[in-house]
Amino acid sequence: MTWHQRWLLGALGLVLSACSTTTHVGAATQTSGSSTPSARWTIAGDLADCVGVAPMKCMRYRERPDGPWLFFYGPIEGFTFREGEEADILVRFVTVPNPPADASSRRVVLVQELARRPTAVSSHTPSAGGSPASPGTLAGSSWQLASLGTRSPDAAALARIQLSFDDTGRAVGHSGVNRFSAQAQISGSALSFGGPLSTRMAGSPEAMALESDFLSRLVRTARWRIDGDRLSLSDATGAELMTFSRAAPGR
Repeated sequence: MTWHQRWLLGALGLVLSACSTTTHVGAATQTSGSSTPSARWTIAGDLADCVGVAPMKCMRYRERPDGPWLFFYGPIEGFTFREGEEADILVRFVTVPNPPADASSRRVVLVQELARRPTAVSSHTPSAGGSPASPGTLAGSSWQLASLGTRSPDAAALARIQLSFDDTGRAVGHSGVNRFSAQAQISGSALSFGGPLSTRMAGSPEAMALESDFLSRLVRTARWRIDGDRLSLSDATGAELMTFSRAAPGR
């Protein structure tokens, strides 16, 4: 083999090596989770009752100073929550490839902590007697389904259906299989719900039928009434749709 032929073979090897390296880097980039630009959140200085897979305590956040408080059901990676301190932070969202059916499809990661400041005690905090500060109002209250018209599911199925009201006119909860949220319009004893937004998990046919019935009754609600620790929701004719018992503190 001549010197010229050896030189050509060596050059060809370098080109093939470079192509192989470029392909490998590209493949690695494609398999990693994608990330979005950062967003600014304000984290409330208290935890609020919410319903995930089960009743729990959640952080709340808002995306602008005059915006509504929203529930956040998971952790913020790198962020430490402190009771009594409101925090301004920057976060980014990382897509999780092939998440489990009961897990989120994205991770929320702290980019930067901007500020912390002390806050007053929230209206979500129970009073010394163990009930919300205003037991005759819906704001800040949490409920567990007790009856659903003429249906008679077992107690465990009823207990999985939860409804909570925050102080911004938003209702959230668990409809038996999925989490949901809806805007609640309250005027005196009148109450109506906007179309619920729901997660997309699947359950048994019985559980899905019960969930569908509950959400249908929710959007037909026109009146509400509280008697002690019992909440009753009725339609426009006054017919009772469903009743709830007040959730125990911390649930």
